[in-house]
Parts: sequence; structure tokens; C-alpha cells
Amino acid sequence: MAQPSPQTISKQPKWVVSIDRKKYVNSTAISGSGALVMAGTFFHAYKPTDLLADSVPALTAAQDQFGTYCFDLNGKQLWSDEFTGYEGVYCVGISDDGSTAASGGWYSYNPLMGFVRAYDAADGTQLFNYPVAGSRISSLALSADGTTLVAGADSLYLFQQSDGVFPTTPAVLTLSGARNYVQAVSISEDGTLIVMGDAQGNVYLIETNGGQIGQVYKWNSPSLATVHSVAMAASGGWFAVVGASQYVYLFSFASIKNGNYYAVYDLGQAGRVGWVAITKGGDFISAVSNNGKAGLVYGLQNKNQELVLLWSNPQPTPANPNSTSVDFLGKYVAVADGYPDGTPGHFSLFDAPTGNLLWQYETTNMSWPMFISSNGSGIAAGSDQGSVFYFTPK
Repeated sequence: MAQPSPQTISKQPKWVVSIDRKKYVNSTAISGSGALVMAGTFFHAYKPTDLLADSVPALTAAQDQFGTYCFDLNGKQLWSDEFTGYEGVYCVGISDDGSTAASGGWYSYNPLMGFVRAYDAADGTQLFNYPVAGSRISSLALSADGTTLVAGADSLYLFQQSDGVFPTTPAVLTLSGARNYVQAVSISEDGTLIVMGDAQGNVYLIETNGGQIGQVYKWNSPSLATVHSVAMAASGGWFAVVGASQYVYLFSFASIKNGNYYAVYDLGQAGRVGWVAITKGGDFISAVSNNGKAGLVYGLQNKNQELVLLWSNPQPTPANPNSTSVDFLGKYVAVADGYPDGTPGHFSLFDAPTGNLLWQYETTNMSWPMFISSNGSGIAAGSDQGSVFYFTPK
């Protein structure tokens, strides 16, 4: 059972790389073995009172240098892809086997153009560079072997290799509804199933079909105003969804085919549930929500056709949480927090079976990404202080 920690155990990172103190490291990713880390630099002139309005271009269109970066286990930069453009890299990814990397975000203001790029993770060779007119790539995901890449903007873009080569033109799933856009995507390890959530609270399960969009299953609830995060179990059997509601939804393939969720957990408070993560087999889920100026972390178990709180109580975070992740086997729960801009953030690691806080590290500015490798050996994290961090769990 989760017990209050008598004192916070301070943790030091294995390494820290400061990329650019004037930019945000808004996204990180880590290979399954923990051997490769991806990071990107981004900057948006947020309104002081609304950090969530980041899908709307800033009032100024200043050009600056941004980049995608790859580091090894010891913090050595292996390669980078830098460009002069608008706002920069919003999301990055790497396949579980470490073969393929990707990044996406905004590229230019006039004309307004987003982008998604794929790389050979070994040396940074670009495999494709696809421009997206009028919309930012805000989320992306790769299959375990890197042969399938899915990215979300105003539409869903699917890139699936044929004979070892990505197509120059993706398959596209266009969203319905005015000012609608993809909020989050996740993918099964074999690349055959995609889960997606949009800004109007719709949840989609999408089958891939030889590089094309296959069957699409859709679910919507009046209680879910918008989707913030989706997480598909690597095995593809389960996926979890959270958003602007007090609920954590768990779906199976059969349940969404029948137009419903499989199980739901009521957090008991109205508010923003910002992120969700799930183990490979779908038996354990972590979710984070705001709690005033602080946050709460939940460890949920998929058991007997219900979602139940595995811990005695949700665990607190010092500031509003921004992401959570779990390893494939559900040993650890990682959480990054921080809000608003200019205030400290934190990286926290919890023991997944008990909920006990294992350690915590404070950053000088709010922190958004903290992702643990699927084998549980390494953690890649980033902060708005412009740095990327590498931790080992113990």
C-alpha cells in the first residue's frame, strides 16, 4: 500500500545536457534498451494566463534556430538536425528497437507550415521530411521496429514502409468538425493498430492496411470535452484515454468495436487529466491530474472487468503534472511536473506496485516530458530550462 514518504529522496541525474537555455525541451523519447535518447527544442510565446492555448500561432513570428538531437547512454551527442524556423520541434519519438527516430512541430510562419521528419537513428540520415500546410504536428508514434510512423496535426498522417522505404506521400485520415485537430496518438508495437484522440473528445481506433487507413472505429462521450492523452498497450489489446473530464477510460478492441469503453475509473474530481500510460499487457495504468496548484498520480489496475486503484491513495506532486510513463512490466511510474513558466518543475519516480515515492529531482523551470525505457533501465526527461536529463531508476 502507498504510504506517505517521510522525506523526499533527492536524486541526481546520470547526465544533463543544456541544449539552449532560451528554448524549451518540450519532448523527449528513449529507446527500449535505454541506449538512445531523443530531444527537441521548441519555443512558443504563451499567454501568461493560458499555457494550453498552444495550438494557435503566437502573435509574433520571429525566426530562430531549433533542432532535433540524439544522445547516447552517456550523454554524448550522436547527431542533430537543426533549422531556422518558427517555434520548432514540439514532439520527438524513437522506435523501441532504436532503429528509427522522428520529430514534428512548426517549421514556418509565412506560409504557416508544420513538419514531420523521420531519421535513421544511428546517424541522423533523413528518411523523409514532410511539410504539413497550416497545422503543427503535435504528437507522433512509431512501431517497435520503426517501419510505421503516425503523426497528428489537423489530420492523422500515416507513413508505413514498403520494401524498407517510407512513402513520400502519407495516407491521411481527415477529421470532421470546425477547428478540430489531433491531440494525441499511440500505436501497437506491430504497427497494425493506432489509437487517436481529438480536440472534440472523439476517440478512434484505426487499423492500418498495407500503408493505408483501414477500418476506423469511433467513440465519443458528452463528458469528455477534449482528449489530452492516449496510450496503447504495446501488445495492442488495450488502450487508455484521458482528457478534460474526471474519468480514466480503458478500451479493448472488442469494446470500441461495439461503440463503448471496457471500464472507467472516476477520479472523483472535475478537472484536467493531462496524461496516461499503460504497460505492455495492459494490466496497469498510470494517470495524472491537477489538484489545485499541485497534482495527483494514480496507479490503476485492470482487474475483473474494472479499473481499480492499486494504491491506498493517489500520490501527490509538488506542481501540476504534465506527463507520466511506465515501463513494459509496470515496475516504475515516472512523472514530470511544473506550471507556470518561470517556476520550478520536478521529475518524480514512484514504485508502481506500491505507489511509494522512490526519488525526486527539482528543475529550475517547469518540466513536461519524462519517459522511461520499456525495459525500465533508463529515463529521458526534459525541462523548459533548455536541458535534457538522463536518470537511472535506482
